[in-house]
Amino acid sequence: MNVSINWLKYYVDINVPVEELCDKMVMAGFEVESIEDLSATMSNVVAGKIVKIEPHQNSDHLQICQIDIGGGEPVQIVTGADNVFEGAIVPVALHNSLLSNGMNIKKGKLRGVASNGMLCSGGELCLKESDYPGAEVNGILILKDDIAPGTDMRDILGLYDYIVDFKITANRPDCQSVIGIAREVGVVLGTKFHPPVPEYKTCSGNIADHISVEVENYDICSRYYGRVVKNVRIAESPVWLKRCIAASGMRPINNIVDITNFVMLETGLPMHAFDLRYVAESKIIVRNAFEGERIVTLDNKEHTLINNMLVIADGAKPSCLAGIMGGLESEIKDDTNEIFFECAKFRRDSIRRTARKLGMRTESSARFERGVDILTVEYAMNRAMQLVSDLDAGDIVDGIIDRNNGLPKKRKLEVTVKSINNLLGVNISSETMVEILNNLCIETTEANGMLTCLVPSFRDDIEGRADLAEEVMRIYGYDHIIGTSMVGQVVRGRKLPERIKTDKIKNVLIAGGLREISTYSFIGSKAIDILNLDVDDERRNSIDLLNPLGDEYSTMRTQLVTSMLTVLATNYNRKNPRARLFEVSKIFVPKSLPVVEQPLEVPAFSVGLYGEGDDFFVLKGIVESVLNIFCKGYTFERSNQNYLHPGRQANAVLGDEILAVLGEVHPTVAGNYGIDTRAFVAEIALDKLLNLPENAVIFKSLPKFPAVQRDIALLCDVDITAATLEEAIRLGAGNLCEKVELFDVYTGSQIPSGKKSVAYSLSLRSAESTLTDEIIDRTVKKVFKRLELVGATLRL
Repeated sequence: MNVSINWLKYYVDINVPVEELCDKMVMAGFEVESIEDLSATMSNVVAGKIVKIEPHQNSDHLQICQIDIGGGEPVQIVTGADNVFEGAIVPVALHNSLLSNGMNIKKGKLRGVASNGMLCSGGELCLKESDYPGAEVNGILILKDDIAPGTDMRDILGLYDYIVDFKITANRPDCQSVIGIAREVGVVLGTKFHPPVPEYKTCSGNIADHISVEVENYDICSRYYGRVVKNVRIAESPVWLKRCIAASGMRPINNIVDITNFVMLETGLPMHAFDLRYVAESKIIVRNAFEGERIVTLDNKEHTLINNMLVIADGAKPSCLAGIMGGLESEIKDDTNEIFFECAKFRRDSIRRTARKLGMRTESSARFERGVDILTVEYAMNRAMQLVSDLDAGDIVDGIIDRNNGLPKKRKLEVTVKSINNLLGVNISSETMVEILNNLCIETTEANGMLTCLVPSFRDDIEGRADLAEEVMRIYGYDHIIGTSMVGQVVRGRKLPERIKTDKIKNVLIAGGLREISTYSFIGSKAIDILNLDVDDERRNSIDLLNPLGDEYSTMRTQLVTSMLTVLATNYNRKNPRARLFEVSKIFVPKSLPVVEQPLEVPAFSVGLYGEGDDFFVLKGIVESVLNIFCKGYTFERSNQNYLHPGRQANAVLGDEILAVLGEVHPTVAGNYGIDTRAFVAEIALDKLLNLPENAVIFKSLPKFPAVQRDIALLCDVDITAATLEEAIRLGAGNLCEKVELFDVYTGSQIPSGKKSVAYSLSLRSAESTLTDEIIDRTVKKVFKRLELVGATLRL
């Protein structure tokens, strides 16, 4: 927040240099972003009176001016301006002067005639019409006649000032005002804080004869305060008021508009003024907008509203976006005669959502979003009425309108002096604590070591002992804290078992050439539809965010496939020829909808790949390498996921539990993501793996006896899975089975319809002796019997 030091001095005595003040404010918790010395932008520029003008003998457009700069001989300056005249008071840039536009002026000669400086225009001094009358006129700036020659232009323009940019933290909305900063400055410097006490007179009349106000939504608008001013006299604001507004980065307009802006900057309470001629039915209604309702705001932009946006409406239409910007139709004009001033307390989240939805950011909305004080509303209105009276801007009608649903009282906190000292680790006397807190406008008394504090409504950040201790310490001084050595035992940290197991997965996959990715826990609202999941699929029961970053991050994900496909698509569309990725994260499963408690955060794991050499079996091998860390004995069976290719997908199953789903991405789904190549994804139920018993590793000695290889060619129905056949072979071979490998699958003209030929390599070995032909033949016969039970026969 930009604050003028000269403006601060209206409310608090500042007895130290600006740099020292800023250092003290930083130590009190207020970060200083920048300090701007306005006087440093201009030097050696004074007001001068033209006492004589002569034509230039060597030019038909130059003139030679003799300038009185307040003592001594007149200064000769050659100018080409045609609006100067004898007796005019003008800005004079003398030799070795600096202008606000960065120019350095030195004496010289123009067409053979000495010129000891330059006469300045408003543009060369970087002035606008609101800064000084005539500043935007084409020519030399003509100053007021009562200005004495030799007066420093910095005095005339009020440039002997500093602008300090304070960074206000979110918990201190009371300091987004000049009075709020002045209050803190007074405490930091130990000087008296004297805020203005509004006093004004009203004229006859009754506000009820001019306007009526109805608040339909007290939940969003907890207080609405209004006054009426008649016989309005629109005029230019006085210099002091314009300078205060300009110092804060705002543009002076006229006395009425400037009063509302000044009060907002001074008190932190935004205000708005309505031209009563354009308030239909002389009625103000604070209500939610109707769906599709439109309003044209002061910036001449039309906005379409939705029903969760708060508006200030008249009897026919919206006249103002509550807390953000007024409507164009009811703005103050030069012929405005009657005005309704409003000041209100709006709920911060409502203003933030509306401003963000409409893409608007104003000084008003910025303050309401951080929060304003409900009790300061009345003070701000009285301050505005005082300025209306002091500037003779109109006649204040008797009566006020104050619509509220109850006003808060000061909160009472009780805390012991000892507990504060124990928390801070220092010894501060009770008298010092009481003095500091009272200076901060926290009414505090002490009795028998107990502090009783009445917290004002504008300090809603103070909730308990820790907050009071912080207030005391930041004013008392953090430099009083004495460093002490830490006392305690050093405990060796270690990873949780879940983290250790997860790290094993990562190590295996990274060794296999995969790269880890990390994505947001949010996905788009239409992500589930893109996967073509069934309507009754549990993964559609997702949690929508109330305040999302955007539609693409509006839902808490219930699966990792969406995030993995998004990253694969990004790599593919950026011409990356191959990607092999994995992610270890969490999915969020609601316990019920709508959400009434925190959802389940379920550990999950996903793999994605595409590129030359990658296929379903590569993905299956990756999944097996993960599952093998945790268990043995799992099998693969057909799955039925809509987002996967119907003939190239599988579940990894252990008992009744599905540990993983893997397969090739369905071409339609891949196309939805812009992936024009075969892509493969797997999602592993990491929570189930982490809960499995420890997979014990057993070491065996190397075999002493040779193995025997037998190849088996089988004929079976096409629907019989390879896993079924392999299980039958292993059961038939019993303890002698060392390894079973599928090496051929064939269907064609030589095979009956509905059948397939499957060939396995069987490795037999005994740990006790060399296998004889008799044992081998007997074992192979047992294998064939087992195969016959599942519908497979020896192919002849």
